[in-house]
Amino acid sequence: MTPTPSAEVRTISPHGHIHRRGRTYSALFALAHIGARVTIEPGSHTEEIEVHDPATGRHLGTARQLVNPTMPAPAHPSSPQGAAIMTNTTTASAPDDSGVDPDFYLDLPDARIVATEALLEAGENIADTIDARAMSCIYGDAGLGKTFSVRAALKEVAADLVLLLQFRSRPTPRDIRMELFDVLHLEGKPPAHPSEFDRLLKRALARRPYILVCDEAQQFSRECFEFVRHLYDTGKGKSRPAVLFVGGEECYKTLYNEPALASRIYIWQEFTPMEPAEVAKNIPLFHPIWANASPELIDFIDQEAGGGTFRMWSKITHHVLEGMKRRGLSEVDETLARWAIRRSRPARPVRRDDDR
Repeated sequence: MTPTPSAEVRTISPHGHIHRRGRTYSALFALAHIGARVTIEPGSHTEEIEVHDPATGRHLGTARQLVNPTMPAPAHPSSPQGAAIMTNTTTASAPDDSGVDPDFYLDLPDARIVATEALLEAGENIADTIDARAMSCIYGDAGLGKTFSVRAALKEVAADLVLLLQFRSRPTPRDIRMELFDVLHLEGKPPAHPSEFDRLLKRALARRPYILVCDEAQQFSRECFEFVRHLYDTGKGKSRPAVLFVGGEECYKTLYNEPALASRIYIWQEFTPMEPAEVAKNIPLFHPIWANASPELIDFIDQEAGGGTFRMWSKITHHVLEGMKRRGLSEVDETLARWAIRRSRPARPVRRDDDR
């Protein structure tokens, strides 16, 4: 699609926002184009605009209006220009209009969402899954930002369409039925017989274009995956719920080793630790205290404890902030970094009983 001559030209803000006629618009794809000039046109709905590359005319995507947007705190003065920060969620306490908050580990103050390649890919994959009304799987080790990325991407989806299922211990199909009964806000008492219960859930799920998010899906047994597949298969076209399985390696193994399940997975995305080059690029954007830290110090911390995972970096950053406050420091040095690392991970492997 080529923009019309009347298309307006705008610059995507450092927070990924597009401002037009007193309104603020946002979209996940904008994070990859911060600071760029784009052309915009009205969308098919009043709360949407269509965004194009002015040089090529390529359609970049659809941005949606933020309702009463909460403007993020100003960037740290020493932060690099063009920092890729997620819109409307600069700090851990920022509100989320969708009701699905992407929380930082330990509620780390002043932490910023960094538009890593994995997060942007997750956003595209989730959007494609929703459009196709398909089932997809996002998997990887703990602490890599899977759940965080999913919830950040779902900020652009109406909160009442996101059905979040999360179990900390191994659920049964009965547990999933009961949780769906609650999140769908169904009235009356839950049916006692499974077949009657399933018919009720199928009718409810067909009413609206729901997105079923199965978080911590490594807890799911084969029977639980099969039950979700059963609910999915009974839908047709746009009445079928989109399904996202988000979990660890066990989630991937169970789905992959069951042909009936694996054949229905539309997109597979594996989250892996950041490579050293990604750490060097992303950590200075993640928190203001790392903006002026030397690349050598950041690499040392990552090699010793960070491991290319945002959860470990959140923990280390939390300790560093506490250490700076206690010592009256304004910058991170190696001595403080070593102290934070000692607190963040075991000093040595735990010995087995037969080694003592």
